[in-house]
Amino acid sequence: MRSSQGSPDAPRACLVCGSQKLGPRFCTECGTQLVPPVIVTHAVGPMWAVNGHVLTVATGEDLRRTILDTAAGIAQAAAPVRVVITDGARVTRVVLRLDGSSVAEGDDAAAWAGPGVQPVTPTRSRPPLVGVHAGAGASTWALLLDLPEVQLTDEPTGPVVLVCRSTPAGINATKAAIHALGTGAVDAVLVVADAPGKPVPAAAREQRVLAGAVPVVSVPWLPRLRAVAEISPALAGQLARPAQRVTKALLGAQSNKEKAE
Repeated sequence: MRSSQGSPDAPRACLVCGSQKLGPRFCTECGTQLVPPVIVTHAVGPMWAVNGHVLTVATGEDLRRTILDTAAGIAQAAAPVRVVITDGARVTRVVLRLDGSSVAEGDDAAAWAGPGVQPVTPTRSRPPLVGVHAGAGASTWALLLDLPEVQLTDEPTGPVVLVCRSTPAGINATKAAIHALGTGAVDAVLVVADAPGKPVPAAAREQRVLAGAVPVVSVPWLPRLRAVAEISPALAGQLARPAQRVTKALLGAQSNKEKAE
């Protein structure tokens, strides 16, 4: 029996962290469950096959939504799902995100990429991200979290989220920014990992001190972001899971801060 590493349908890299250290069922780097791609084939007319299950798409139905919703139900995954769609000689590869939206590449990419279920607009404000030093990662995470970004030199009109790297220098820059703005003007701090593994001991100590003043959200090291000039739709889809985790942690930090006040 071949291992999952040898299977042509096995993922080449984890969709969450980008690691190629994959076990039979889980990524050995971040523990994410590995989900094989869902195979969709157009049989004839309104008939399709989704992982071998026959699906008839009625006239007037949204083909993309019907097929992808079926694929999501079959996969039952807690991470973005890859879908390979074959329609005759045309092949399209899709990344289906947890919110139902999708990004695609291949022959019919335009037909299979699109929005998901529109989320309910949150009642809490959407605080802008502020990078406290060069290379903090504020621009990248503002895009991944769909949040605005402002500069530290701008006059804030409300609470902000500071962004720094998990280094002693990065955390010291954050402390200086908090001192200048005041703790009431800072909803939280995103501490973006500067390398794989745990931060250096000095940074870990300073991060604990920082957490005593304002909520701190740790952002994992994501190898796929290395040397990336811009975030493509496909890459954003692959990083949807960690982005959702960071969003959830930020909302929790906001809620706890409001309760404390």
